[in-house]
Amino acid sequence: MSSDINRMNQHIFSEGNIQLSPVEIQMLNKQLPIVFKARYINSIIDSGYKVMLTGYADKILKKELESKYAQVIETGINSLRSNPRPTSGYSKKGSIDTRTLDIGFFYIWYKIFSGQVLVYNIEPKNTVQLERDRLEKSGLYKIKKNTQGVWESKGKIDTITTTHAAVNGQSNNLVKASWLMGAHIEFEFGKGTLNEFTLFHNPSAGGLGDTWESLRDKFGTTTDIAKQFSALLQKTQKTGNKTKWLAHSQGGLIFAEAVRYHLNGNSSWAVTGGFNGVFRDDKGESLNAHSVAFHGNANNNIRSNILFKRAGVEVIATKANDYDLVNTIVGLNTANPWRVIGSIVYSNHVMNGSVQQSPHTLMHDGFNAWDNLMENGAGKGRNTMQKGFDTIDKAGRGSIRYINNFLK
Repeated sequence: MSSDINRMNQHIFSEGNIQLSPVEIQMLNKQLPIVFKARYINSIIDSGYKVMLTGYADKILKKELESKYAQVIETGINSLRSNPRPTSGYSKKGSIDTRTLDIGFFYIWYKIFSGQVLVYNIEPKNTVQLERDRLEKSGLYKIKKNTQGVWESKGKIDTITTTHAAVNGQSNNLVKASWLMGAHIEFEFGKGTLNEFTLFHNPSAGGLGDTWESLRDKFGTTTDIAKQFSALLQKTQKTGNKTKWLAHSQGGLIFAEAVRYHLNGNSSWAVTGGFNGVFRDDKGESLNAHSVAFHGNANNNIRSNILFKRAGVEVIATKANDYDLVNTIVGLNTANPWRVIGSIVYSNHVMNGSVQQSPHTLMHDGFNAWDNLMENGAGKGRNTMQKGFDTIDKAGRGSIRYINNFLK
């Protein structure tokens, strides 16, 4: 059973839109499967296959029982008792007994064996997830570790009182932003040393909406989220609270544009005072209570550092995978053609890859750690073109060093 659970975990991490942190999913799935018992449907099928749920699926089901989709989900799961191979479902590629059931608003992933059905994922479709993401509010949230060591939101707050804070990037709902920024905070400031931080949550408006926000902040036409963040920086400065920030991806753009907006007298049009706000005389007060580390940031480091120096903001670190499309191409943070080529080659892993194999989502302890995940971690691995690039890349690392700033 343990090998089956590992394969299910790999499937979730490789192809799923995970609803909890990878660490929590693995912990939950170490528990014994739970017998499915319906709450909201009247027609219960008692005969046929026995339906079980993994710990992860059970937790997602319990969350969904509070939603308007509860009856639809329970009806779908219950139907597997009598017909685990319906026409509304399909087999996983390369497998006979691992299947997906389409119930309209959700997909149910399950495995059939020995007269039983084991449900291991209940996944909302993109339309449902987008609907939920758009209801989330921007602002400050207190994030703490629970007794299992999992980062969780403890609710909205008004003021930063922690020594560490973070601003997340694109396509992050609050659950994902909580554990993902927790992982980045720990990578930068020390794992096991922190049990809480403050998240400035940048809600997702969908792929196109998030990209449009990013473009506006990148070219100095300030978004509402950057204006809100700028006001927060000023408010926190006045309290005297020394805050160490971690900005990831779009969060880097938000941070840089918020500082530019403040320095330029709350001007939403950077070019009115010089080249994208770089040369304009300072109008804002110092923000020297703030320092920041950037991971996989989409802002340009040269331009941003001029702004931060003027504002008194210390840049603790700037780190990115050599082949992170967001940092190298969107951020224009390299003149190294090999990094540009590699970023294009691995772009599919940024836009549609697994959490483990993405060169953008998480930080890795050097090239070898990421390379190991590309070979053995959850995800699609390297395609033919990427394998060819990797062969040249590794040969070059032994003689001519193509890469000069992996995570630096």
